[in-house]
Amino acid sequence: MEMRRRGSFVLAVGMLASAGLLSGCAPLMTWTAPPAAPAAGATPAESVAPADGEGDDWVVVSFDDREAESDLDPMDELLETELAADRALADADAGWIDGNDVGDGTYELYFVGDDTEEMWMLLEPVFADAPVPWSEVRLYDGFDDPTPRVITPR
Repeated sequence: MEMRRRGSFVLAVGMLASAGLLSGCAPLMTWTAPPAAPAAGATPAESVAPADGEGDDWVVVSFDDREAESDLDPMDELLETELAADRALADADAGWIDGNDVGDGTYELYFVGDDTEEMWMLLEPVFADAPVPWSEVRLYDGFDDPTPRVITPR
């Protein structure tokens, strides 16, 4: 069922993009490639920089590899949670999801906005109800923050 919903979502997005192109209008949505996960000790600034006028604070939510615990990968299990998190930030005009990354035994979600504390205050209850428990959150105050605040579950 989850795969069917994902296929429907992809089909719907494709149809919207095609309609925009056929009508000569600007596309309804644009996609930016998700940033690469920062290397150990690196900051998100080494991945992707925001455009002028956009937020430059980052909240990175990490999930440890759970292959032994589930037949689904975290990306599939967290799709609805990711959408709810993006909606929570958008409703508060506090930020947006910028992308995700899978690799090195972790799955990471990247959120961008103007205030890491406000973003995490909005995101924490969403991820408290997630089907996959988060393992670490890094709050980057500014794009070049060399020492993000690290939060781990209690």
